[in-house]
Amino acid sequence: MNPFIPISIVYALMTLGSASTLYFSFRGKVDTSGRYFLLSEVLMILVMVQVIGTNIYPDYLNIPTLFIGNFLHLASDAAMFISIYTLTRKTTFLKYVGFLIFAAIYCGFIELIRVWDSNLPVVLFSLWSAVIAIAIYLVCKSSPNNELNENLFLKWIRYIEIGLLCFAILRIASYFTNDPIVPRQPSTSVSLLYTLLVVLSVFRYISYQSLRISWFDPRRSSENPLNRNMTKLTKEKNQFLQGLISSNRAIGISALANSLAHQLSQPITGVILQTETVKRDLLELGGQQRSVDTLNTVTDQLQRLSALVNNLRRLFSTQAPDKELVKVQEVCDEILEIIEPTLASKNIQLTKQYQANPLILGNTIQIQQVLINLFNNGVDAIVLSNSKKREIVLTISQDDSSAFISVQDSGDGIDTEIKHSMFELYQTSKKDGMGIGLWLCKEIIEKHDGKIYANSGPQGGAIFEISLPLNKI
Repeated sequence: MNPFIPISIVYALMTLGSASTLYFSFRGKVDTSGRYFLLSEVLMILVMVQVIGTNIYPDYLNIPTLFIGNFLHLASDAAMFISIYTLTRKTTFLKYVGFLIFAAIYCGFIELIRVWDSNLPVVLFSLWSAVIAIAIYLVCKSSPNNELNENLFLKWIRYIEIGLLCFAILRIASYFTNDPIVPRQPSTSVSLLYTLLVVLSVFRYISYQSLRISWFDPRRSSENPLNRNMTKLTKEKNQFLQGLISSNRAIGISALANSLAHQLSQPITGVILQTETVKRDLLELGGQQRSVDTLNTVTDQLQRLSALVNNLRRLFSTQAPDKELVKVQEVCDEILEIIEPTLASKNIQLTKQYQANPLILGNTIQIQQVLINLFNNGVDAIVLSNSKKREIVLTISQDDSSAFISVQDSGDGIDTEIKHSMFELYQTSKKDGMGIGLWLCKEIIEKHDGKIYANSGPQGGAIFEISLPLNKI
């Protein structure tokens, strides 16, 4: 029996199994690289069918049959090249069509040459294989993704391409011998060489699939089912590290705020005392009411500044009591003293609708953290929307059992696709967002036995409403 027949059958079956594994692992939703890889495998199966057929029925070995087999082989090589290329780069199907046109012309040229020299096509065909092997090696070597460059299986593909290049060189060299390496009626030595070729090709398939399992491109939005769990864990690890970085930054800001508050409070208190002394002296002199009124204004501003500094100190303090009686209006007003300069700098109008002053039992600092987050989200939404109406409405109300705080902005509203997941950890619609803010708001409010909701307003914008139980004592 011709030894090439079982070799080709085994190769075809292994290629079919590899293609099926990849296709069903992706559940039919194969990405660009995977599609070209599948195409390469399907074309190689057809090549094996042609090789098996011409070895079983040598009478069918003619120029059209050889042309078809060579063309399918060249098209398979080109698809493999583009598959590796598109792992980290973009290409178009028209480029592959260009490969096919060139391959058809090249195969036609090979068959013309066969008329004068039946063995010279071995050289021409092997030159194509050598060029493809070098091209795939260089693409693997020059990948723009550093993580991919370090992937073990991509290195395996590089080594396999070197092996395939060596096989192509051997075929070219065999032209100058009495036993050219061709896939028809092979000698024992040629059969062994083709067996080695099959092994290298199968290992390339295995290496590619192992690569797709062990590596994922974070720039791609489509999910790779082969490494879904690893992708999820890697993303969670990166998000956790970013969260730690943000937490460290927040700790640094907290320490800086406490230090500044401490450093500012003493000179402010000193200036207030000096102002009061000057005012008392002026009153004793008499006839200086205008100057006294000016000093009263200065004192009022200094006291407001002192209150703002104390506010910052309390906000970043880690020693606040767990629960205390909180007047909602006062909590909001303290935060507004911090927020209003930002609103003014961005030309955003603040509208306060205080319908009640509920009394709740809670942690002042934590509630203020929630409000700052909601106001910052509102500011960002308005800035991104470029809306002509730039307004944030703060509403406080209550019923028999609950206090309500509502923050409404005039931005673009809430995307329905993220509405149900926006309070989950690491879910964000911002380009540079961490996806922690709203999750933290939800955690804080739920620890206060309350609830937080998000909806789009009837006239656009987003509405965040907090409900907290009233203090019943």
